[in-house]
This record gives sequence, structure tokens and C-alpha cells, in this order.
Amino acid sequence: MVRKYKNYSTEFGVSARRALAERQMTQLDLANSTGVSCAYTNALITGKKKPSPQWVDLISDTLNLTPEQRQELHVAAAKDHGFKLDLSK
Repeated sequence: MVRKYKNYSTEFGVSARRALAERQMTQLDLANSTGVSCAYTNALITGKKKPSPQWVDLISDTLNLTPEQRQELHVAAAKDHGFKLDLSK
């Protein structure tokens, strides 16, 4: 089940917010840890900008995500870009 957070209506935003909440981190913590501005981090998480695969990798590494969580974040970002994915194969 995808839990909707206020202002996080994109798949990526919901997944990123969940990962941050699990680690008790804020967007500001993430921005400081990655060296990316808080405004840019917020724009990515709220869907104003679409994250690149490199940015997804950067936050996955920063948050020390499991391979499954990393894949979930990449799939969410790809869906937000309009890709239709079939990972069952």
C-alpha cells in the first residue's frame, strides 16, 4: 500500500518521504548530507522536478537503503517520468 503524505503526491515523493521517516531524517538533513540545496531537494520530493537516476542513487547511498528499497525508489522515479515497467521477468 502506498501511503500518501501531504504534498507528496508523486510515487517518488511518497517513497522518498517513507525512507526519510524510517531514518528519522528531514529533507534538510538529506540536503545537508548530499550537498544539494534544500530547495532543490524539496522540488524533487514534492514532484516539482523529476529526479535523475544519479540523484536517486545519491540519496539511496546517503540513506543507506537496502537493494530492495533502492529499486523501489528507482521504480517510483521511473513511473513519475512516465515509464511503464514490468519487472516480473
